[in-house]
Amino acid sequence: MDSSLFDKYEIKRHAEEIEITLFCKSASPKFLEEFGIEFDWKNKFSRKDIKDVAEAFVNRSFPKIKAATIVIVAGAVILATIPFNSAKAHQSNFNMTYLYFGNTTSYIRQIDQTQGNLNVVSPSYFDINADGSLNISKQFDPIFLSEMKKRGIKVVPFLSNHWDSNIGRAALENRENLTSQIAAFIVEHDLYGVQVDIENVTDIDRDNYTDLIKLLNDKLPPEKEVSVAVAANPNNWKKGWHGSYDYPELAKYADYLMIMAYDESFPGSAEGPVASYPWVERSIQYALAQKVPSEKIVLGVPFYGRYWKVGTSYGGNGISNLRVDEMLKKYGGTVSFDEVTKSPRATINIKEGDAPFEFSGTRLGPGQYQIWFENHDSIKAKLTLVHKYNLKGTGSWSLGQENPSIWQNYRTWISHDGEITVTPAQPAKPTEQTNGSTNPVTTVPKVTAPVTKPAVKPSVPASKTPPKPAPPPSLVGKFMSPKLNNTYVRRAATSNEKILKKLTVKDSVKVIQEYTDRNKVKWVRIQSGTTVGWVMTSQLVVKTPPVVAKSYPTLKYGSKGTSVVQLQDKLRKVNVYKGKSHGTYDTATRTAVINFQKKYKLKADGIAGNLTHAKLNVVLGIK
Repeated sequence: MDSSLFDKYEIKRHAEEIEITLFCKSASPKFLEEFGIEFDWKNKFSRKDIKDVAEAFVNRSFPKIKAATIVIVAGAVILATIPFNSAKAHQSNFNMTYLYFGNTTSYIRQIDQTQGNLNVVSPSYFDINADGSLNISKQFDPIFLSEMKKRGIKVVPFLSNHWDSNIGRAALENRENLTSQIAAFIVEHDLYGVQVDIENVTDIDRDNYTDLIKLLNDKLPPEKEVSVAVAANPNNWKKGWHGSYDYPELAKYADYLMIMAYDESFPGSAEGPVASYPWVERSIQYALAQKVPSEKIVLGVPFYGRYWKVGTSYGGNGISNLRVDEMLKKYGGTVSFDEVTKSPRATINIKEGDAPFEFSGTRLGPGQYQIWFENHDSIKAKLTLVHKYNLKGTGSWSLGQENPSIWQNYRTWISHDGEITVTPAQPAKPTEQTNGSTNPVTTVPKVTAPVTKPAVKPSVPASKTPPKPAPPPSLVGKFMSPKLNNTYVRRAATSNEKILKKLTVKDSVKVIQEYTDRNKVKWVRIQSGTTVGWVMTSQLVVKTPPVVAKSYPTLKYGSKGTSVVQLQDKLRKVNVYKGKSHGTYDTATRTAVINFQKKYKLKADGIAGNLTHAKLNVVLGIK
């Protein structure tokens, strides 16, 4: 439940007191029955919920109001009167970001564009050698450290294996020596601390991972920070990559856990958001359920999206938010905002004869592209969760991929400081749209002249769409049972196709009934064996079948043969190699491999090993 519970408000001043009246969207008898005048709500809600939601709404909408009385109204019934004091409300001023794509000059420029919103930056300074020892990356620059001190920004490098499980495991096995090297370097260069970002190890490495963090905590001076980037775990996975993070034990030794709450959709997955609101919220709830203190949780926010070309069997490659905005300006298109996932989706057509769109070695030619990305509205929505759950603050991957205009409002979203003057008896108005549409569509014209603010148009005029009946009470708040959660399911590309596709023979899933309520939320009744249940399509769990590891030849400068020919063919298909497939691993081939590795956050050593081969196959859709 969030601010969407309210659809309008009124602000009045009585003498020296401010009264804010919040009007609930529904005033039906069913609403009053479920929620009750005393808020003795059943099952899903409590008195504390409505108080928290109301306070969060006022904090968000009127950040400069220090004190007021909140009155909650449904129809003609006053449901509650709540004294509000912003001093008691949650505040946060912690915001960190990763620095990965660029150099000292570009980093300083990007940081200065944030308008003072950052207090911690994490550059990619700490890499790992094959034997698990520390490798200081070429990005390290004392000049950058000096410039950050002038700006009062703390530098906390992140330690990364760049998704190489062998390197990650070597680091954990060599943790005694590695942590000593890290601690010595931090002290020598007066860095503020270290963030550990070792990924793609598994549950068998769980205890070693925790011990690495403990050793860092023991060896670093008390004033130095130790933090951990952890995989989002909205579905309580215990094995594989997610199982490597022992949340409660890591929290004992780390200053905070940075939840990487993104990549809900990924290369090769069905089309969907990178980080939907429900998925992100469940990731936070998992951390809290693991007894991680809320003040030790930092919410990771993506500054990128993913695109799917209509008519192709594979999609989901990454694109920065900034590049999406550039595509919209160049080609025009529409942007719709999905209220369930609180995520925007751009539809862009590149016509025959249009110049292709190029970024980071990628070229997008003619065709229609569906792009799920992040904008002001989606990021603002995620930041409400920081206050709802009293979190430490936010982090982001990665600086330079965002539209810099978000920094104009970021401080307001994440904190509640300041004062404003309130005009008495302001007229009530909807907090979002006035036309009743729950899925607004922004039409963005193709821009060849200076950009003007695009017009906002509803997808369907409300006056022409008769309201649909509310969902049966039995649907409300019901989700998939555990038995159904264990079945591999995914959303279809469009609502006209089957919502579920069977991906396993053992656990067959069939659709019994589909339903769209008056808020345009789609529900489906599904059956697996004898288990039957309703579920919102946005709540479908996306899982991929386990991948059997393959062994590939290690190719490097000087290698020759058929394997090199095949590698060069693949590199050309992903647009990083322009030469001929002649079978000799020359300088051009090595450069192409390095560019590919950098693009996909692999160790950029120019050697085509197992990880590079496997990633190439994933990108190309080769099984």
